[in-house]
Amino acid sequence: MPFGGADLHFHSSASDGVEAPAALVARALAAGLSVAALTDHDTVSGVEAFEAAAAGTGLVAAGGAELSVDEGGEDVHLLGLFVDPAEPDLASRLEFFREVRTRRGEMIVERLNGLGVALDLELVRAGVGEGAFGRPHVARALVARGVVGTVAEAYDRFLGEGAPAFVPKAKWGLGEAIGAVRRAGGLAVLAHPGWYADPHGLFRRGRDLGLDGIEVFHPDHPEREEAFLRDAGDLGLLVTAGSDFHAEADGGRSLGAPRLAEPFWERLARAATARRREAARVPVDLSPR
Repeated sequence: MPFGGADLHFHSSASDGVEAPAALVARALAAGLSVAALTDHDTVSGVEAFEAAAAGTGLVAAGGAELSVDEGGEDVHLLGLFVDPAEPDLASRLEFFREVRTRRGEMIVERLNGLGVALDLELVRAGVGEGAFGRPHVARALVARGVVGTVAEAYDRFLGEGAPAFVPKAKWGLGEAIGAVRRAGGLAVLAHPGWYADPHGLFRRGRDLGLDGIEVFHPDHPEREEAFLRDAGDLGLLVTAGSDFHAEADGGRSLGAPRLAEPFWERLARAATARRREAARVPVDLSPR
């Protein structure tokens, strides 16, 4: 059977996505993917259900987490792919950030209420469910209440940096995050590099701290893929691809767009297997379910 590509960055209701982890298996199969890795924000809580739902489908199902990093005052995101969720230090740190996220969400709702924008915290919590509380949950609640017409408007008027209800979030340091991912037997990959002021400098700083790869293929920077691919080659870094899917009506994004070609995936899978061995963690299963 021909290789259908790999999507190694998308989100479920375990963080700020809309669909349950198990539902994303069906979506990945419908997209014709061969490999899919769930990467929720600061949590691996949905990975077990995602992998279990893939049983018998032939999908190579894996996971990791997307970590928020402060690098020189810039908000940078790092994918920890194929981490061992049972690694104690990583599990403890992720639980800390989950608690911080919850308090931040509560503070945002408090600020909105202080601005005269009435939101019921318990109703917002109901929308979060078992997931990690984040700004998208508040944004969707504002849309549901008719305060704004779209999630984008919610960020522009209330939730984005500099807006009246914005609350900063706690973040990892870049070296700290990379080290945690590697100790947990995972690969540290810089997400959506087109978002950053100086991605090329960031690649070099990250490489010196142990960065493994770059998310070269992402829907927000198709025009820069060739440059990022050259950088990956020059610096000896792995190449990944991710749709960053959150919801069906998410700016036209769909699971599997873009996707990683087979040669890149084979190199990545070899590196993931070797990293688990080097970190003395349980072997990673990258076989079809």
